[in-house]
Amino acid sequence: MEHLPYITQEDMRAEAELFQTVYTSLIREIDRGESLRGKLNDFQLQQAVAHAKDGMGVLSYERRQTMNAIFENFSAIYRSDGRAAAAVWASQNFGCSLSDAGSEDRNDMRARIEELALLIQMKETELLQLYREIHALQQSLAE
Repeated sequence: MEHLPYITQEDMRAEAELFQTVYTSLIREIDRGESLRGKLNDFQLQQAVAHAKDGMGVLSYERRQTMNAIFENFSAIYRSDGRAAAAVWASQNFGCSLSDAGSEDRNDMRARIEELALLIQMKETELLQLYREIHALQQSLAE
């Protein structure tokens, strides 16, 4: 039987902090996938997890194994009980909150709103020029 290493409270605290830092990235990827396709299937969920893991950097073997176990538990809860239950589990066990992710999402949304407003202004200007051209052509035709 393989000997499993003990995890100290300090190690678990460090893993919880690391999970908190990548949690917003994980949720953002899940949001993106769910907005396009609904609840993620196994492959899409694993892609979201892999994207979140990219933000962890280089870890020792033991830390990587611990983080993999955390992500596996999150994924299992997501698959069986849904996203809300997985979010509650992450919050209760690791102190992850959606308020941090929400503030980043709000900033992204504000930037997107400004971008779209500018695009609309440009299109309105273009349409106005087209209306003027049509009106001038109609006037010329009427004469």
